[in-house]
Amino acid sequence: ITARAGLFRATMAPLNGWRVLSAGAYFAYVAHPFAGARAAEVAQRLAQERGVLALPGPYFGPGQEAHLRIAIANVAAERIGLLGERLKGFSL
Repeated sequence: ITARAGLFRATMAPLNGWRVLSAGAYFAYVAHPFAGARAAEVAQRLAQERGVLALPGPYFGPGQEAHLRIAIANVAAERIGLLGERLKGFSL
């Protein structure tokens, strides 16, 4: 599980504007690069257009519109490595 968190961080590192704020045993918490965009809209578009499932930050408390939570515990390492390709070029 620790390896998955490290792989997630490495996968996200080259993506401009995406910041991994924390990555643990089960989830990663990231800041999306779309200033002023609602997290729910970002999450919905990611799911529909790129097949990436994420929960909007405000589900976990107020003031988190710039954040998403992504589950990593049950994702195979090779699938985590594909996330960079799915996020590359994504825009609102």
